[in-house]
Amino acid sequence: MKKPRNIAVLAILTIVCAWMVGCGGCNPEPVPSGMNPTQGPETGGTTVQITGEKFDMKNGVTVTFGGKNATSVTVPSETQITAVTPGGMAGESVSVVITNKGKPEVPVTLSQQFTYTDATPPTVTMNEPADGTVISEYEDSLNVMNSVSVSFSEAVNSDSVSISVAVAKTEDSMSEPMDATLAGTVSGTGDSVMFTSDMPMRAGRMYTVTVSGATDMAGNALVSPHSFSFSVTSPEKLDRYHVQEEDVQEENGEAALKRIAARPEIYDNPEMWKRLVAGNQDDYIFDRTKLSVGQFLWIRRGPAWGDK
Repeated sequence: MKKPRNIAVLAILTIVCAWMVGCGGCNPEPVPSGMNPTQGPETGGTTVQITGEKFDMKNGVTVTFGGKNATSVTVPSETQITAVTPGGMAGESVSVVITNKGKPEVPVTLSQQFTYTDATPPTVTMNEPADGTVISEYEDSLNVMNSVSVSFSEAVNSDSVSISVAVAKTEDSMSEPMDATLAGTVSGTGDSVMFTSDMPMRAGRMYTVTVSGATDMAGNALVSPHSFSFSVTSPEKLDRYHVQEEDVQEENGEAALKRIAARPEIYDNPEMWKRLVAGNQDDYIFDRTKLSVGQFLWIRRGPAWGDK
């Protein structure tokens, strides 16, 4: 009667021994409880500490962020893991999974997620006018345009954008610019900003625009200034001119004649208004204080008038 019981005891001992050999020495599942920090740049490289229990010090652990393996994973104690994050996508929050390498390998997901932050600086993707543009068609040589626009790869803080505009004469211009730079204001929303000049941009000038200081919503700044240039050709010189409404709408007389003389197609010099008077007063009754829209003016040129 004792023989069956001995057989049963032997069977139990065999099962226990097999369990001890196969799984009795297995590591338990990890029990992660916290992570610090919980966010870092999209480029990766953030050192993260994970706390918890039952981390496998002997065999080590694997840690993944959104399915990507972390690097430099160490297990200094059964309650702590140190890992360096892989790269990710800005704005994305990903699951963090810890797996003890000792059998059985059971992945355990941390209750917290890791969020990737924007670490990429903005870049200029387009500017208008495009670099190298030559503008040759316009209605008013003294008021060709008054703004330029710049687009970025992402939304930027318009208050952080600095735009400077340098002014130079073109080869076909008869005069040098009165000012070397063009003053104006910067405004914009989203990924676009606009520079609006205080004075209109005119013919016979090259404008070089430099954009700097732009930061995105995460505070990343434009790495280096962006520059582009465009020019406005001078119109053909006229030997006769009809007074336009814009010439006399603000003030008549000497002020109006100075505006006319300043036109690139006239003399490109406001101080040559007296030549307009001298060149017209002998042909008809010329009252410089009463210019009218459509009035005909001779534009005198040549050596007889001091021109080379």
